[in-house]
Amino acid sequence: MSIRARILNYALKKYVKKVQPPFEDRSYLEARKMMNQKGYEDTKSSIVNTSLQKLIFNKKISKIQTNEIYLKNIRTLSFDHEELSNDKCILYFHGGGYIAGSPETHQNLLSSVAEKSNLKVYAIDYALAPENPFPAALNDAVESYKCLLRMGYKSQNIFIGGDSAGGNLSIVTILKLQELNKPLPSKVFLLSPWADLTGEGSSIRDNSMSDPYLSYDDWLNTAKSMKKTVEEWYAPNQDCRNPFISPVFANFKNFPRTLIQVSNIEILFSDSIAISKNLKHNNNGVKLSIYENLPHVWQIFGFLPESKKAIKEISNFLKN
Repeated sequence: MSIRARILNYALKKYVKKVQPPFEDRSYLEARKMMNQKGYEDTKSSIVNTSLQKLIFNKKISKIQTNEIYLKNIRTLSFDHEELSNDKCILYFHGGGYIAGSPETHQNLLSSVAEKSNLKVYAIDYALAPENPFPAALNDAVESYKCLLRMGYKSQNIFIGGDSAGGNLSIVTILKLQELNKPLPSKVFLLSPWADLTGEGSSIRDNSMSDPYLSYDDWLNTAKSMKKTVEEWYAPNQDCRNPFISPVFANFKNFPRTLIQVSNIEILFSDSIAISKNLKHNNNGVKLSIYENLPHVWQIFGFLPESKKAIKEISNFLKN
């Protein structure tokens, strides 16, 4: 683990994890503030927290051009440059627990992925809960993929990727496309996917103390917080074991080649282990890449050497 990662873990634990409200008082608005989402900026945040947000979310200088477009009626950011491939692209779904985040919160990561992989990226601003609960995000994701097909992209030249809840959305989008008998993308990359929404994953118990910011130290509170997100905001009155909600319960057949990146200290570690195991069980091509002692979706922290290493691994996966 790099020195920068050690410092980041310390800062996240002290200035994010330790100051979050009790799970009973937690609001989806807190998640939007934490991600510095437009319209939800926290003006009362501490100097350290504000500095962290600027370091992570403020747009960095890049040769990659960002443009707002619409895939049908779905607001989308495209990441493009004249040197990038014209016939291949990435469809990306951001993380944020289905209640927060936007293409802008992930713009630095996506600019880096576009540049390193030589691929245009489309990041959709899918409908968030609780304003738009399940299956609104899934419907947006499927429709955006269909739009790329109508634009002339061949399915084998479309790659899907996502982090955390966006990793979940990546998986369930492919499951839905299979159900609809649509041609599938050729590859998918998942960054710490949130695949078990029941709040019962084994790493919730094992890693609540070690996770730098996504959890409470008391694993029971972590589990209750996750269930609150799902049962009150994202998928109220739904069966959380529905594979389109918790794809850890899906039966994977003829799935695209998959790369999974996850850290061994995060509360979603067991989600990646389970997805990888389920994919291998049905002879799907999957690579599980486990990084050590890093925060959830460390790829978004572009100043980390481990972030650069992960992005290089993603680009190599997509190129080869």
